[in-house]
Amino acid sequence: MGSYEHSVDDKNRLVLPSTYRARLADGAYLGPLDAYLGLWPAAGFAAVIERWEDGIGLGIVSEEAYDAFSAATFEVQPDAQGRIVVPRSLRSFAHLNGPVMVVGARQRVAVWARDRWDRRMDSIPEGPDTAVRQAARDLRL
Repeated sequence: MGSYEHSVDDKNRLVLPSTYRARLADGAYLGPLDAYLGLWPAAGFAAVIERWEDGIGLGIVSEEAYDAFSAATFEVQPDAQGRIVVPRSLRSFAHLNGPVMVVGARQRVAVWARDRWDRRMDSIPEGPDTAVRQAARDLRL
């Protein structure tokens, strides 16, 4: 949960928010998703692979897409300051060349270019605040 604005430094490192560091301390996997990067704790990454394999079995995704995802996903290890190196191919894929949003997203952390995150929030009809209010009412929270 939560969202934090950060950036990728000159050495291609992203400082992880302190709230995520404990979950990722034993390592993580960083890979491409839909216009952003997913960051999964190493302990939970087997479930991601299982979903891909289920998708192949159901004919939802191709083996080639899975191969491309696997080839573009990297194991990362936070250093003592909670930084991970973001490979060039992933920085290019997600357009991480300025401010970055690090966002809690279910079972993963999402890493968005700030401008892409802003466009996503702007695309919500009536705005994100109204959408959250309506969803809370619909879910009876």
